[in-house]
Amino acid sequence: MDNKFLFHRELHPSKVAIIREVYDNENSHETFELELERALEAGCSIIFVEPSRLGDETARWIAVGNCLHKTAVLSGIGAIATGRYCLNTLFASCKV
Repeated sequence: MDNKFLFHRELHPSKVAIIREVYDNENSHETFELELERALEAGCSIIFVEPSRLGDETARWIAVGNCLHKTAVLSGIGAIATGRYCLNTLFASCKV
């Protein structure tokens, strides 16, 4: 496979954020969280998280969000399927 097809998007520096692991005071973890929040609000498409604790927390929240999304989609499909099935059986049992 040709590499020019793998990297067809140009990477703009304004869409990349790097949260550096620099401990310069006792509230460094809060500073890391604020930097992550600013990067998310700015709409960065790529965010590098160097602090391992913040990276682990972020990965867990992404996993929870993915689980909630899948649950919502499956619940919706189940509700539609159940509604279609019950609608057919309701009409079949009510016919005189």
